[in-house]
Amino acid sequence: MPVQSPRQTQGFSLIELMVAMVLGLFVTGVVITVFVGANRSFVLDQEIARMQENARFAMRTLATDLAMAGFWGPLLTAGGINTTTRDCDADDTGTECEGFYDGSVLSLTADCGPGTLSPTPPKWAYSVGNFLEVVKQSSAADAESKFVCIDADEFQAGTDILTIKRVQGQPLASTRADSDDDGKVFLRTTGAAGMLLVYDHSDTASTSADITDWAYVTRIYYVRNYFAQAGDEVPSLFRKTLGGPDGDNAMQLEAGGIAPGIEYFHVMFGIDQDDNGVADAYVAQPTAAEMANATTARIYVLARSTNPDPGYTNSKVYSLGDVTKDYSGNPDNYHRRVFATTVKLRNQVNRILLSS
Repeated sequence: MPVQSPRQTQGFSLIELMVAMVLGLFVTGVVITVFVGANRSFVLDQEIARMQENARFAMRTLATDLAMAGFWGPLLTAGGINTTTRDCDADDTGTECEGFYDGSVLSLTADCGPGTLSPTPPKWAYSVGNFLEVVKQSSAADAESKFVCIDADEFQAGTDILTIKRVQGQPLASTRADSDDDGKVFLRTTGAAGMLLVYDHSDTASTSADITDWAYVTRIYYVRNYFAQAGDEVPSLFRKTLGGPDGDNAMQLEAGGIAPGIEYFHVMFGIDQDDNGVADAYVAQPTAAEMANATTARIYVLARSTNPDPGYTNSKVYSLGDVTKDYSGNPDNYHRRVFATTVKLRNQVNRILLSS
């Protein structure tokens, strides 16, 4: 066996070891930097994607409801709907109920705002004439004052409130007699007139084929200042709706809300000023006369990332129609985007065409 020389067995010198360590640290640093950058990019992409998904879902929900605002089944307007307290005899001979309903009538117990008729106003939820309303940039106190089912402590101050009233789906089949819808509010109509009632499958309607029952919907959209629990500081789109899983006719908060990270939403209505079926101007709070000529609704949603980004400063100015959200004076670390869409108000257009 050949004998190794001392030079071949002496190993690394101190200088060589230090050079190797420096090179190793440099390579490790590069790998860590690339990993941290890739991880930050991945987290940011997730935040942006989640923000976009929440905004699109919020817009789709608002657009679907707005498109059907003022839909009363076979009724063209809400003018023929009787929402006052009625005296119906059990044998269906009461003059205000004849031909409509046999049994108990609507108990006006639910409330989420002032009535509109005097001296004894019905509860707000049943004031069907005001089927579409926007309250622009409300304070928390005003929101609670106008809609008593909204808690001022949970309302995101300076945001809008949207209310929609309508019926939904298809009418109940005349042969249906089960308890699925007991306790819920329905519109019973002949096509020429109607009345609201609390559904009871044990009561029977007139045998007339002209009478149909439609599920009545009242919804209030607003921005809550938290999503999962108070103090999480994630503004979110929520809504109150008439009736809940227990079947009573009170205004209740829908479990889980609509979408987290919705900081502001705004609706403007396209008004047809020359009766040609096309919107000529957009207004945020139309008068009753303008609302009668509204053909479209333009929805704006300002979405925000649910988590702050320490490496990003947002000092931008966002435009949502006639509303501006300016963060230049109070920048923060949240990413934001504005999303917008336009939806046709189907029932308003139909009324214009039918009346022309």
